[in-house]
Amino acid sequence: MQYKLYTDVHEFYKDTFEVLMCDETQNMILLGNIITGNEGKDKTDWRDPAKWVMATVSDIRGICLIALMTPPHNITLYSTGNIINQQVFSVK
Repeated sequence: MQYKLYTDVHEFYKDTFEVLMCDETQNMILLGNIITGNEGKDKTDWRDPAKWVMATVSDIRGICLIALMTPPHNITLYSTGNIINQQVFSVK
């Protein structure tokens, strides 16, 4: 397992957009946020990607978990394919 913390919203968008689109209806909050951040049109309050926590956890098959926190809002997680892999939560 590999943990990746992002500081660039464009890189995060590039790496996660297609994965999130596989369950588009379920991931509308995540998708809406990363699209807003990627376009960079509105950087007020929580919409400023410089304040976000963006991360993925991957294995040899690809991304297993996507995490996005847009303070002051809570973190939003998506486990790829809705399959929870317990190893994801023990990444060091």
